[in-house]
This record gives sequence, structure tokens and C-alpha cells, in this order.
Amino acid sequence: MKNTLVKTAFKVDAFSTSKIFFDESDLVSLNVKCRVNNIFSETTLLFTFSKFNDLLRFSGVVGEKVQLKVSDKLLSNEEQPYIIDLINEQIIFTTCSLELVYLLEGDCTCFCVEEITPLSFLQQTKNLRTNMRDFHSVELKNDFQQNLTLIEFAQMYFYYKGLIELNISENAAREKAGLQNDKLFKMAYCAAIPQNSNAFNPSKLT
Repeated sequence: MKNTLVKTAFKVDAFSTSKIFFDESDLVSLNVKCRVNNIFSETTLLFTFSKFNDLLRFSGVVGEKVQLKVSDKLLSNEEQPYIIDLINEQIIFTTCSLELVYLLEGDCTCFCVEEITPLSFLQQTKNLRTNMRDFHSVELKNDFQQNLTLIEFAQMYFYYKGLIELNISENAAREKAGLQNDKLFKMAYCAAIPQNSNAFNPSKLT
């Protein structure tokens, strides 16, 4: 008989999901595509509700979008289990690293998520080429949100700078970082760079 909940020797730093299943138990099941032990494949990830909420909390706009769908299901009168179908949407999580354990030792069709760790923007940038290859495109929404904090503005600018360091073009880097708008770009720069810095001044942008 195979052992259960055996720790793996690898982590998952990005995945797309097509369906989410949950009920009144403490488990949430996601049908996903991800790179497992350097092989891109389909599998199932099992989260406790607490860890699933952590994932959504650390995942920005994507997490908020999924959280709203979960909330709508919980408020609906549908029979359980609840199923959220995301086949026609592009839901890609790229901001967290997941430590996995085998549900059954050696069985790659289902893993339990043991720990969730937010990835730094530098690490997200390092992962970008692999993620773009696996998921065809990895984009950040360009919507201007009034409630963005200065820290979030700064993170957008650091993300842009990381893309530039990967020799991605100026226009493509600003688009990926959600900084196409010149005013938004200036605000992100000011949030990220100390005012006494002698670095490039975006106020000179036309």
C-alpha cells in the first residue's frame, strides 16, 4: 500500500486553473495545469480553505476575481458540491510558491498544498519567460485603481525594471507591468525612487 502525504522534492511557482470544486468541508480542489518536477502537465491541487484564502490574498487582481466567484457560489442556492467553471477564462496564478505533498506517494495526478509562500517581484520576473512559454501570455491588468497603495505602485515599477533587465522592450515592459499610462508610470516611479535620487526623472516624459 502506498504511503500518503509524502513530501515532494519540488515546488510549483505558477499554475492555471480550469475548475474549482468545494463544499462545506475544509477542502478546495482545483483542476490545474502547471510545471511539476520540470514537466508541464495537468493535475489536481487540494487546499484547505485557509490555505486557499491565503493564495487568493497573495494573488492580487486574479485572487480578487476568484474570491468574488467563490462568494457568489456560497450565496447561491445551488446544490453542493459547488463547481466554478473557468475553462473559458484565463486564470493564472504566478505570485506564490506552493510546497506540495503527494496524496499518494509517487502519484502525480493529485497533490496536497502544504505551504504557500509569496514570491518577490524579482523572482516573478525570473519566472516570466517560463510562464509565458507555459501559459502563452502572462499579463497584468492595466486598469487604474484609485485604491492602489504606494507600495503597490512601487511594486509595479520594480516589476517594469525587472523586465527591462531581461532585455524586454520598453513598450512591452510597461504593458506587462500595467504602466502604459504615462501619469501612472510617473506615480509608480515616484513611489519607488527616493526623491533625492539622481536617476532618470519621468517628469521629462512627453
